[in-house]
Amino acid sequence: MQITTIILAGGKSKRMGTDKALLELDGQTLLERAIELCKPISSELLISSNHQSHTTFGYPVIEDEIKNCGPMGGISSGLKQSKSDWNLVLSVDAAFVDSNFLKFLLANTGDFDAVIPFTEKGAEPLIALYNKSILPAMGNRLQSDDYRMQNLLKESKTNWLDAGELQVENKRLFTNLNRPEDLQSSKF
Repeated sequence: MQITTIILAGGKSKRMGTDKALLELDGQTLLERAIELCKPISSELLISSNHQSHTTFGYPVIEDEIKNCGPMGGISSGLKQSKSDWNLVLSVDAAFVDSNFLKFLLANTGDFDAVIPFTEKGAEPLIALYNKSILPAMGNRLQSDDYRMQNLLKESKTNWLDAGELQVENKRLFTNLNRPEDLQSSKF
């Protein structure tokens, strides 16, 4: 199966105070970490970003067609540019996602619009798989100014995957680096 990876790297990083994608963890930027993780499974890699500094990584940078609508805008723009039906969406600040988790997602595609992991803390729609078949519903949400991913996923054919066991194996699997203290506490 062909997979395109869409790395969400275009956020405003307000809580971090600087571009999260360019922060370093263990000698690599968060964007480099995401690229290295996804390269082995991807036939195509796209960076969803409105930052021109991300063009230096050697992959196409896709700007949001509709500005200021959060992750849904980046996912929609990426899906439209993708050459694959199935697309891995990975938020750049999810620095501890591992290849076992990606294999888990890819093994559960089926006849769905989206494959979304969840734990007892809730769903993780920014570390998930999306089929291009979700684009019409996503377009309707964007046109009606409803940018909540949960609303989109409730009305779509979504495969909700319990990722609790994987989180036991990798306790930081769904840790997001949003603030400077998150980054500091993540360093070994």
